[in-house]
Amino acid sequence: DPSTPVYLPFGNDSYSVFADGTWIPTSALEITAGLRVLIEKRRSGFFARVPRTVISRAASLIPGQVDTAGQTFRTADSFEALLPRFNLLYRFSDSINGFATVSKGRRSPTVQLGARATPTGPQGAFTPVAAENVWNYEVGLKGSSGAVSGTLGIYYQKYDNFQVSIIGSDGIARTQSAGSASNFGVEAEVELRPAPWVQIFGNIGYIDGGIDKKPNIAPNFRGARFRLQPEVQAAAGFTLDIPIGESARLFATPSVTHRSRIFFEVPNNPLISQDAVTLVNVKAGVAFADDRFEIAAFARNLTNEDYLLDAGNTGGAFGIPTFIPAEPRLYGVQITGR
Repeated sequence: DPSTPVYLPFGNDSYSVFADGTWIPTSALEITAGLRVLIEKRRSGFFARVPRTVISRAASLIPGQVDTAGQTFRTADSFEALLPRFNLLYRFSDSINGFATVSKGRRSPTVQLGARATPTGPQGAFTPVAAENVWNYEVGLKGSSGAVSGTLGIYYQKYDNFQVSIIGSDGIARTQSAGSASNFGVEAEVELRPAPWVQIFGNIGYIDGGIDKKPNIAPNFRGARFRLQPEVQAAAGFTLDIPIGESARLFATPSVTHRSRIFFEVPNNPLISQDAVTLVNVKAGVAFADDRFEIAAFARNLTNEDYLLDAGNTGGAFGIPTFIPAEPRLYGVQITGR
């Protein structure tokens, strides 16, 4: 009876304690250390009622569907973790800071439970996935000099048991470990103020990241880039804010963004990806009465680029991937009163 309620007392209990302290041996140097202690219990259960086909009364032909014959399979496990962090801040001068940081992150283990058919009836199928751990290392500079300010950061991340979600032929998403992975990146941004009424800005990021190319990693994962992670991403533009009299001003902010190719799934599928995209956006208008009123025109995706936000998803498991288009050119006028 599908209307019969099934109560599954599953869930997670998590206890966490965090301590952090900073030592300042000189006015130019700050040393910070912290530790998080995590204790958790994770419970999982599986129950399924798979009706037979209406016409032939045969078993369902959808792969992976197993009727548990009224049984509810359960499993549980407990985990602990110690997650440290260290940070160093050094002031080279009043206008230039340098920093370095080391920290450990974690994604909890997966207590994954399903069912399998056997000659003696359905049985629970427990598929544990180990915790995903990442060590993060980063160094950088932040500074300003007159009309110029900017930042530069270099980071490296090393993952063990990198967890991915794979949608099987039955349309069910399951978590599994893709093996080790790493991320190396460089980010930089700069801002110029040649006059009080103009600001010019730009930033760029480069990332060489993905699942490692090692013999012990499954061939379909080996060397795959992370989902939604471009190799290069950049943006630039300027803002004009020009006073008119004592209580009004003109403003305008045109900008351009660029993103290199991204994949929507791991393992990567070139047919389910998005090539490089460059977008142009602009907003301009006038504000008056000490910013109480504003009239502005705007345009997003001014060149009407045709690109995707996402693809694949559950439909991809059945050979009919779902494609989600991004916003086309959109323009309009805004009138604001405060």
